[in-house]
Amino acid sequence: MITNRRSYEQQAEAERFETLRNMSAEESIAIGEALLTSDLMNVAVFPDDDHPKSLAIALGIRRTAAARQPVRDHGHQ
Repeated sequence: MITNRRSYEQQAEAERFETLRNMSAEESIAIGEALLTSDLMNVAVFPDDDHPKSLAIALGIRRTAAARQPVRDHGHQ
C-alpha cells in the first residue's frame, strides 16, 4: 500500500526517466514507432500543416558509422 503518494510519484518519475535515459537510440525509435502505429493514433489530432517525417530525423538522431555499413552475408548465397 502506498502511504506517501508524493514520494511514490517522485520515485516512479525518477525511475521512468532513468529507464528512458538508458535506452539506446534503436530502442527509443522502436517504442516511438510502436506508439505511432498503435490505436492511440486513432484518437490523435494533428494540425493540417503537420508534415510527417522520419522519427529518427525528428529526434535529431544521426546514423553512426556502424549503422551505415552494409549488412554482410555470412556465406549465404
